Amino acid sequence: MQDTPTTIPQRRLRVLMLASTFPFPAVSGVDMRNAQLLRQISSRHDVTLLTYARPEDQPHIEEMAGSMAIEVVTRPPERRSVKRMAQLRSLGSRLPFACLSLRSKEMQDAIDRLTAATRFDLIHIESSTMSLFHFPEGVPKLIDEHNIEYELYARLYRGERSRLRRLFNGIEFLRMRRFERNSWRQAQACSVTSDRETPVISAAAPRTPTAVVPNGVDLDYFAQFRGETTPRTVAFVGVLNYRPNFDAASFLVHEIWPLVLAECPDAQLKIIGSTPEREALSLRSPGVEVTGRVPDVRPYLHQASVVAAPIRMGGGTRLKVVEALALGKAMVSTSLGSEGIAARDREHLLIADDAASFAARILELFEDASLRERLGVAARALAEDRYSWDVAGDRLDALYTRIVANLRSTSVRASASSERARA
Repeated sequence: MQDTPTTIPQRRLRVLMLASTFPFPAVSGVDMRNAQLLRQISSRHDVTLLTYARPEDQPHIEEMAGSMAIEVVTRPPERRSVKRMAQLRSLGSRLPFACLSLRSKEMQDAIDRLTAATRFDLIHIESSTMSLFHFPEGVPKLIDEHNIEYELYARLYRGERSRLRRLFNGIEFLRMRRFERNSWRQAQACSVTSDRETPVISAAAPRTPTAVVPNGVDLDYFAQFRGETTPRTVAFVGVLNYRPNFDAASFLVHEIWPLVLAECPDAQLKIIGSTPEREALSLRSPGVEVTGRVPDVRPYLHQASVVAAPIRMGGGTRLKVVEALALGKAMVSTSLGSEGIAARDREHLLIADDAASFAARILELFEDASLRERLGVAARALAEDRYSWDVAGDRLDALYTRIVANLRSTSVRASASSERARA
């Protein structure tokens, strides 16, 4: 449903945004999307960010408080063993664990307090998993889906080897599909990252307006790199406590990389991003460096002659892929890794879905400097044309306008109907 209002409000809106983590500084794709959308929204409207945060976020909260109103609900880090027990207990609930893990009285109290004190024009909710709270009647809700969560669990189910993980992800898929579809029906709008997700939501919630608000990239920060690269080097970027990223890194290190080394023994692979020690130990091997979290990924990407995105699980569009496009890097991705992005095989990047083909594409790029150059130039042009955060901000602002105008139009019709009834 894509109705366009006849009246377009121009005033600054009062927006409450809910987030599951404090997104500054951004350490994950979700954080990056939230941070950049917040910057876009706050330049146009009056925004209050309500978010879970950790004690160590406090300096960053103070730093950002000058640009927007921020309310936090502090949560201590959760130990892995505690999380596993909570997942086991959740099997008796109709709610997905992904939602149960975010539910708290403190967050509900904060929502109640803020909405009682301020008449918000709109509530922006980061993903359906944060929509489990109670919100006041009469305030339109927008759910920003950075991916379709139940698709993620379906892919985790299909990709897992562990029987226990498969069982849990299968149950979570069924619970999340029911919950997510119901959330879309109750929302006044949904935003998604690509055209691929729009029909999925429209099929389940045909009366809910949707709009594509693409993942973007800071084109100045990720400026095209034109310097020298280190020959026969590959970079992979990802936060490895996120299961799809760890699966991709494991696939690259254990299945793809031995095939590369067999043909090119001096090749070097760098795994870049926050990595729990147990995962880091499982990835370190000859020719592989695991850097852990770094203050700036750009020098590592600049140095690499090839960027790899061997994603086999997950959903949405991958910011790591968009950022590599903006840098003008030669890249090899799986079909799933480039899903939802307007990048075409052998025009903007190379696509391969099995280990042998992926290794062959890496080796092809090692040997063909002209192909690396051609792909890089086309990749940067695509990022400039389709994936700036300003484009995302414009589309989100237009969706806000539509939601508020539709609500006003509905209120006017209801008032007119009531007047006619009294007459």
